[in-house]
Order: sequence, then structure tokens, then C-alpha cells
Amino acid sequence: METFNSNIDKWNVSQDSEAKYIDTNFTLEYRDKWGAIYVSKRRSPTVFICKILMPYVLEDDFKKLILQCTTIAQKTGCDKFIFDKRLLRTFHQPSMEWYYVHWKPLMYQQFQLKKHRKIFIMEEWFLKCIEVGRNEIYRKHPTNVCHTLDIKVCRDLEDAINN
Repeated sequence: METFNSNIDKWNVSQDSEAKYIDTNFTLEYRDKWGAIYVSKRRSPTVFICKILMPYVLEDDFKKLILQCTTIAQKTGCDKFIFDKRLLRTFHQPSMEWYYVHWKPLMYQQFQLKKHRKIFIMEEWFLKCIEVGRNEIYRKHPTNVCHTLDIKVCRDLEDAINN
């Protein structure tokens, strides 16, 4: 059985590898206290990584960060959106609902963005919150285009980029 410390060591190695990969293959397009947005240097397909940098993001700041992706996509297009939420430790249903019901359809309409990849902390309680939140969105907005998009939860950045 692995110890907590060996898991942290693996995480640090993984984080270092991911940081080097991002530096080599992506351009930082936007950063604030809450998050960073990277766009692939290769423009076909254009991949966005939106990385949350805090354990909690206020709703207005979350919306501002996500809307920056729309602004950047107007210049670059967007074929795949990777949302790295591994640092989040608080689940906020109104932000998630806005993201699914308003932003995803906007990105689909403007850029035909269908591929969304998510990276979360792999904690049972957090994944359960997400599942319950998604079910609530489906119940309240059954005809929204967000239900037809290619959305997958991935274990790490490599998995998100390759799948």
C-alpha cells in the first residue's frame, strides 16, 4: 500500500512534467488571481486549457475567467476545451449551472466547440457533488445543447489532451 507522501511525490513529478509540457506546447493568453488560460501553439486543432489556481473561485470571478476564453477564442478558434479544476476544493452549483447552461451553448454556437475535458481532484465526495450537480442541470434544462456535447472527466492533462 502506498503512503500519503509517496502520492505527493508522484503528484509533484506529474505537476513538473505537466508544467514543462504546457510551457513547450501552449501560450499563456490570460492569467489572474483565479486562473490561467493557455492556448495550443499549434492552431489545428486549437486546444484551450483553463486552469483554476485557487481552492475557491467567487461566482463573478469564475464567469469573468470563463468569458475570457470566449474573447480569446474569437481570435484563435477553439476545438477542445480542457478545464483543470484539480485545485478546487469547493463546489458551487450556480457557477456550474451557468457554465453548462449558458457558456457551453455559447461556445458551441460561435465555434462549434463540442469537446470538453475536465480534470478534478479524484476525491469521492467532490466527484459525487459534480454528479449530483449535473443531474440537477439535466433535470432543469433537459433540451439544452450541453447534454449533446462530448464531455469527459480525465485523470490528468495527458489523458485530457489525448482523448
